[in-house]
Amino acid sequence: MAEICVIGAGPAGSVFATRMAQLGHQVHLIERQRFPRAHLGESLSAGVMTLLRAADMHETIEAAQFPRVKGVWVKWAEEAWLREDTGETGLLVDRGVFDLRLAERARHFGVRIYQPARIVEQTRDGAKWHLAIDADGVSSEICADFVADAGGRRSASQARGARTGASTLAVYGYWLGAKLPTMPRIEAGQDGWYWGVPLPDGSYNTLAFVDPAGFRSAPGATMTERFLRLLDRSTLMQDGRDAELIAPVRAIDATPYLSGDCVAPTKIRLGDAALAIDPISSSGVQKALQTALSGAIVANTLLRRPGSTDAALDFYRAQLGDASERHRRWAAGHYREVAEYGDRPFWRQRAGAVATEAAPPPPIDAHGLASTPVELSRELEFVATPCLQGDFVSVASALHHPRLAAPLVFLGGRELAPLLKTLAPGRTPLEIAQSWSNRMPLESGMAIAGWLVTHGILVEQHGHSGAVS
Repeated sequence: MAEICVIGAGPAGSVFATRMAQLGHQVHLIERQRFPRAHLGESLSAGVMTLLRAADMHETIEAAQFPRVKGVWVKWAEEAWLREDTGETGLLVDRGVFDLRLAERARHFGVRIYQPARIVEQTRDGAKWHLAIDADGVSSEICADFVADAGGRRSASQARGARTGASTLAVYGYWLGAKLPTMPRIEAGQDGWYWGVPLPDGSYNTLAFVDPAGFRSAPGATMTERFLRLLDRSTLMQDGRDAELIAPVRAIDATPYLSGDCVAPTKIRLGDAALAIDPISSSGVQKALQTALSGAIVANTLLRRPGSTDAALDFYRAQLGDASERHRRWAAGHYREVAEYGDRPFWRQRAGAVATEAAPPPPIDAHGLASTPVELSRELEFVATPCLQGDFVSVASALHHPRLAAPLVFLGGRELAPLLKTLAPGRTPLEIAQSWSNRMPLESGMAIAGWLVTHGILVEQHGHSGAVS
């Protein structure tokens, strides 16, 4: 059992601390603020509850009965329309209550929480980290084998990292009034975009995402004046003209970035301390939870299987890098929609140049191949790749093929390489599925074989004269 110190009790910190306790480690969680406290990120994407369920932390959030997202009003590069969420999978939360419930759930699993607390000094001596703590006026010291930094952007600003998108400032204010919107709203403006979020307590958060330099040079003596001028250019408050601001207007950095030192043998960064994606995705909390869950497996591997250190480090770095690039491309596509429509600097800068992509491969007639003898594609390679297996990171043989976006180890919970490496050519997909019957139900085997045909992994046997090629 190792001693773990986690800095920051936001969603990433609490979930990571909980998972490490579940894995049998002694965990200390340090949070500098008292909960509940106000925090941005009140609109949560659909995947959040699935991730919390993986850490057995979903019930405490379900018990809070936060409002479900039934739809979002969208006014982007066209007329306003309602994007309905028929499954009501998103949540509108009070982040103070949300974060408090997660921290209390971590305490339930044996995590020791220091709050409010600050780290007076942090040093490393031999094999141990030494952290001097001032917890609400009481001094103490924690000797830890491993440190996880989940301190958010504040921690990230102290580390070397790379900006992965245009500098962006989020300016926001909270309102109360009689005719405020009851659904989230997203809207593109000339020189920025807007996001409105109705909250469980009846208040309404309005955010403007703008270029920092442009906002500071805009007309208006104060931040509030400049912010109100921005809102006047949107429809966020068109039915709430009599509403009143209930808190000072604030601004925070919303620039996407990727940490340059996200993991080391005795330390890891989680959540915004490791990776911040463009706010247009509205999935920052979801991404933070993903880093916490995978980060816990990485940390457990570093502590208990030192022989797999390189694999664990490579896995986490690759995971963050891939996520950063994937979200960057996705966000650029959304900005490009407005850049092509309005042609303003704010949008052009974020859209970037259009990448030249190779033409997609021709579609494969999977139905036609169902009764045709097949073999493994000659373009298929098996590549050693770090991956998550149970509670550890290990190296497994992954499928590498031009039709796959990334090396693939598992499909439907089954490791693919052992299924394919001994596969004899000349069998039909049905016969292949039947040959796997000692490992899985026939229906599962048929689904995997069909997927492999559709993606060009299994192709018509060379020299076969069937009707399908």
